[in-house]
Amino acid sequence: MRKKLNLYTHDGQFHADEVFATAMFSLMAEEINVVRGGDTEIPENTDEWIVYDIGGGELDHHTPENKEANGTHPGTNIPYAACGLVWRKYGPEILEALDCEESYIERVMTRLERTLILGIDARDNEFNPVNAVFEGIPNLTDPQKEEILRAARNSLTVTDIIKDFNPTWNSDLDPYECFLDAVSFAKDILLNRIYSIMSSIDARDFVLRAIDYSANHIMIMDRFAPWEGVLYGQKSNPKANDIWYAIYPAARGGWNLQCARMSSEDRNTFRHPLPKEWLGLRGEELQKVTGVPTAQFCHVSGFLCGADTEEDILDLARMACE
Repeated sequence: MRKKLNLYTHDGQFHADEVFATAMFSLMAEEINVVRGGDTEIPENTDEWIVYDIGGGELDHHTPENKEANGTHPGTNIPYAACGLVWRKYGPEILEALDCEESYIERVMTRLERTLILGIDARDNEFNPVNAVFEGIPNLTDPQKEEILRAARNSLTVTDIIKDFNPTWNSDLDPYECFLDAVSFAKDILLNRIYSIMSSIDARDFVLRAIDYSANHIMIMDRFAPWEGVLYGQKSNPKANDIWYAIYPAARGGWNLQCARMSSEDRNTFRHPLPKEWLGLRGEELQKVTGVPTAQFCHVSGFLCGADTEEDILDLARMACE
């Protein structure tokens, strides 16, 4: 980890791309000195300063020359903004500072880009991926396109949340302090996302062992781990394809039985649904129907049910299998 970084970015209203870029730099240095200014004040000593989202250098994206040189995110038509450019150049160093295992770095780089950075860079460049899809569907009418855009529009994104850190028109707040608040918030998001990704990679071997030990359509884990992505990714593994239910200790106590879905893309169809007569029942009602003394609940959608003990959750799983 570096001792100190001197950073220069643009002043005025701040956006998610340079806020997250600044947060990234804060993860690779013990101290950061951030100066926000205009084009005429850019430091000339590039050995001592990192300039981003302004100035026309390698970490800027605002000129036609920059856009052409930067290209687009791999496998997409989404242009780079400051967030993606900083992650592309400094991501490995950031992850090393966070003690990420070397064998994980490439996967964490890709997954953070896909799950967070793409959306930030797309919005900053006013690039709507849905509009890009329309180019391959020439027969859609304008009303149909508008309906699709309306359905795909999220009510609030991380870009909108960062924008709201800017002082309002009738506020006396210091813009620089607001910027630093936004950076602190973005830093928490980055850390949570990165550690979540690293944790899910750690979970892979754990879940693969649980798949190997599965039997009679049931996979049992002695502690919860993110299992669905691993399970659905094992398309050529007969044991994985034969699993209907995952059993694991519940965060609120007791044990959960969760249905495996037909695929990661289909959130509503299960390989083997729970019995219809269980759906929505709780406590004594579910205990009466199933005969399982500690049955707690069955979700109304049928994807999850719970019991107090491992023995009873196994009994529910066996009944569901039948």
